[in-house]
Amino acid sequence: MTNALVIEQDAEFPIDNYHLKVRSYLGQLTAGIHYFEVNLESTDPSPTTGNLGLLRVGSSEGGLSRELQLREKLGNYAMIAELLASTIQDSVVINPRACFQSFPQDLDPPQPPLIRGEPYSKSPERGIARSGDLGGSPSLKTRPSPSSLEPELETQQPEEIESSEQQFPVTTDQEESEATVTEEQTTEQQLNPETTEDSSETAKDPETESEYLEEEYYPETDISPDSSGERLMLLTSLPESQSTLETWLQEEHSDQESLSLIIPICQCFYYLYQRQWCLVDVIPKLIEIGKPIKFFDLTSAYPLDQKLDYGLLGNYCAFELSSGNPFQESMSSYTVGALLYQAIHQQLLPQDQTLDIQIKPIPQIYQLLKICLSSVPEERFSLSHLLSLLIETRKSFQTTQVQWQVASKSTVGLSTSRLHNEDSYGVRQQQLSNGDTMILAAVADGMGGMSQGELASQLAIKTVFEQPIPSELKTVNQQTDWLVSLFQNANQSVTNAVRNGGTTLSVILGISNNLLVAHVGDSRIYLIRKEQICQLTEDHSLVAMLLASGEITYQESLDHPDSNILTKALGSQPRLSDGYVQDLSHFSQDLSLALEDSDILLLCSDGVWSLVSDTELAETFKKTQPLQAAVDEIIQKVIDNGAYDNATILALECCIKNAS
Repeated sequence: MTNALVIEQDAEFPIDNYHLKVRSYLGQLTAGIHYFEVNLESTDPSPTTGNLGLLRVGSSEGGLSRELQLREKLGNYAMIAELLASTIQDSVVINPRACFQSFPQDLDPPQPPLIRGEPYSKSPERGIARSGDLGGSPSLKTRPSPSSLEPELETQQPEEIESSEQQFPVTTDQEESEATVTEEQTTEQQLNPETTEDSSETAKDPETESEYLEEEYYPETDISPDSSGERLMLLTSLPESQSTLETWLQEEHSDQESLSLIIPICQCFYYLYQRQWCLVDVIPKLIEIGKPIKFFDLTSAYPLDQKLDYGLLGNYCAFELSSGNPFQESMSSYTVGALLYQAIHQQLLPQDQTLDIQIKPIPQIYQLLKICLSSVPEERFSLSHLLSLLIETRKSFQTTQVQWQVASKSTVGLSTSRLHNEDSYGVRQQQLSNGDTMILAAVADGMGGMSQGELASQLAIKTVFEQPIPSELKTVNQQTDWLVSLFQNANQSVTNAVRNGGTTLSVILGISNNLLVAHVGDSRIYLIRKEQICQLTEDHSLVAMLLASGEITYQESLDHPDSNILTKALGSQPRLSDGYVQDLSHFSQDLSLALEDSDILLLCSDGVWSLVSDTELAETFKKTQPLQAAVDEIIQKVIDNGAYDNATILALECCIKNAS
């Protein structure tokens, strides 16, 4: 043959702007497609020079052609490895034997080509016969038993592929059936010459028939002759073996780690499905674990609803593919489930589909696998539903749990002009439907004299804690909007019921280890972390405004005569304007703050912070004493310093620990 491209060990040849040297033959990882590891040398200076590459050679009308169609549809999708080059070659000779001959003697040679996701068609006599890819392969034959593969490999001749020299007879289905029966009868006579004359009698004996079936042998037969010798060649980089999904699956991982791996894989499957494609099998050694995960092979992806004339087999294929059913979303869900099964159980699904799948009794994961791997495709999750369930399940497997210790105390103080305690406060803890711990705490300082201030603060606290918690409280924006709605409702209650009065209101919302605040007035919220104290709210008062503008000094602000004049309070206007309620965005771009173990939150009225400095607060709570003891000590300091106003302090300590 002239002008044929020979691909074998150490063969060198160019593809586009790359010069390749074959290092090893990886096998037929997908039916009819040959995979090679190559050295890459770019004719143009590039980062890929000297790296390892993956060369795939197959029919111009088969799986590689489908992959090109899908890549064009996906564009520069981050989870798909970049295609470096592609070309069509008229004449190719594949010689994998040369690759095996040079394999180091101290290591086991690579196994013969393993066909994954391989098509098969039903034969009248033997049930299932393997066939090539969509375009077929001119020399692809049915494979004998595994024990006979290695001798065949040793005598294997180079696979020659050339359109001008390939001719195949056309036969009808009936002729193929008759030919298969005749050939198998001939084989039977060769293997069992003594039983040929009395074969009908032997067939009636179950024991004899059983023994015969175990020794049955079928010669190789061409199944899917190729009508075109053109070969498509695709070149990508090759993932490092230590960073592949295949290596990851061989190691032991926690359930949460397994879910974290499967989630982006499911996300990729869903992305393809949204573009009317179904991925129904994977090659773990050609999936790179990283950020993001990258797929290097898409030959097991098919257009939605496409129907093949043959079935597909693979380690992660849904069983209904064996019947050549049209490609559906449920098949992709099965593949995701099969990968999750392997990650959890460290083994592949059993190939015998008549066996009942044994699943570890892990709550939530058990149900996910049971439904994903259902024998009834209609029972399986949609990919979008599966993705959301995987995310929720991983969240429930989080290794941290948040608990809160709460301590509080309030005093009317020593002032003869304040006989009523106008401060109010409250705390509410509960577990949300998704398993997160929620805490809601608030302090209000009423004003207006007589009983008006007391009523205003009580109404504000009552309104906050009577509001139902909405089901949609998953995002920070939803949580922030809900807090603002609490303030609007509290303001409405105070405005309607209290004349010439009002109240401050400071609220914290903790969901899991995320903190949000909402605040109006001059009560304060502090965070004490690692013995350092930070004020999370600003004082809505005339003194604070003068201090911020530089009109007075900090020392002057401590005993300013107008310290009781507020610039913001609930009850001062019928409806609060946008931005009236302060949140954490006043100090940073984020609306929430991530809490750490042993963080302490303090909510206190001005009767506390006006007499106990920030430094004293931090010093008191860093002591190794119970939280309530520290709160009691602070109130005693207030009384010792005159307690000319009502004083209230609410302390919340965040305890984050590993879940069992």
